[in-house]
Amino acid sequence: MLNYHSGVRFQQGRGLGSIFGAIFRGLKPLAKMGLSMGKRFIKSDFAKNMANTALDVGKSAATNIAVDLLEGKKFSDSAQEQLDEAKSKIASTLRGSGQKGGCKKKRKKKNNPNFEIKKAKYSLLD
Repeated sequence: MLNYHSGVRFQQGRGLGSIFGAIFRGLKPLAKMGLSMGKRFIKSDFAKNMANTALDVGKSAATNIAVDLLEGKKFSDSAQEQLDEAKSKIASTLRGSGQKGGCKKKRKKKNNPNFEIKKAKYSLLD
């Protein structure tokens, strides 16, 4: 006769899986918040401006490297030159992005800024 275990097929209880489960349940709200902030950042004017600058710099760098290779320059020298130029263009874009519009939050307009609320004076003797 063969001896074998005939108990519960799946174990339940504490262990390594429940520890990791508790950690992930705690981190889930933080991950959701991070994703929502990331989506908001991608839609921002700052990110769009940086993406456009990077795209323009990449196009011009690729063109300039191709021209330099046709003229007989070394690839590494040309690439290093274009990298330095790209860094300066991106840095100038970063410096300029903070000066343009600033924060564009909508503010509530007051109906009449000259309107003052007059407090009524009450007396117990009146």
